[in-house]
Amino acid sequence: MSYANPYESNPYANDNSKNEAYELNNAPQSGNQQDDQEFVGFMTEINNIHTELDTYQNLVNSIDSYQKRLLTEINYETEQTLREQLDNLTNNAQQIQNQLRDQIKNLQVKASKSQSNTMKAQIENSRQNFLKIIQDYRIVEANHKDSTKQQAIRQYKIIQPNATDEELEDAILDSQGQQIFSQALLNANRRGEAKTVLQEVQERHRDLLLLEKSMAELTQLFNDMEQLIVEQQENVEHIEQNVDEAQHDVEMGLGHTNKAVKSARTARKNKIRCYIILAVILAVVVVVVVVPVVTSVNK
Repeated sequence: MSYANPYESNPYANDNSKNEAYELNNAPQSGNQQDDQEFVGFMTEINNIHTELDTYQNLVNSIDSYQKRLLTEINYETEQTLREQLDNLTNNAQQIQNQLRDQIKNLQVKASKSQSNTMKAQIENSRQNFLKIIQDYRIVEANHKDSTKQQAIRQYKIIQPNATDEELEDAILDSQGQQIFSQALLNANRRGEAKTVLQEVQERHRDLLLLEKSMAELTQLFNDMEQLIVEQQENVEHIEQNVDEAQHDVEMGLGHTNKAVKSARTARKNKIRCYIILAVILAVVVVVVVVPVVTSVNK
């Protein structure tokens, strides 16, 4: 069975090599030097991610090639050399995919806090390209698993031609396959040939277990990167909610401030009115009391 990649027609997987220089040379002129430096630094990290994505894709292609060679190799020593080289390639791919995961997550957070649509588009493009390569890798592993399983079945039937499908599954996929191999060896008519064949089947058994582990890790990584956009959207919505609440608090604060200012103005006006009334009262007292007294004394 052969698998196809639904991400093959990735609308985001454009050739960014032509756009990178354009993006860097046309950084938004915000007038804020800090923002401009942040944009240039962001795009530099994007370019580094693109380079690592190319490396990751090349590793996946090499893994595919070595897996196919391993299935057709008949020389045992050459097969062991290929197996060792394949293990190294797989370890390198795992290391770089973990680095890419962390880098993309980090830039996704930066972009979500920025007002730059270019930054958001660039990191989303990188995320989609990463998803495509992960899916390519999953397909490579799935195809190799099927081919390895079929080869192991053919080899096992050489010494156990009457084995049932259940026995074949147990021998090839079960984690206790070693016990089944030993039993098959005891029951085999041609011990020498059986030992060689069973050794090959055991190698395939080991390969299948490693493939199961690799496919599980790739599936988890794929799901993590798919979920990333949902998490970032939730973070953005949370930030927007906090901004709205802060704006509401500011508006409420301004309302209270305006009310206090108005109250203070009213109080000052009332105080002035009191002073005026007091002055009028004093004037009346002077006119009514003091003036007659002075007039009487003069007479």
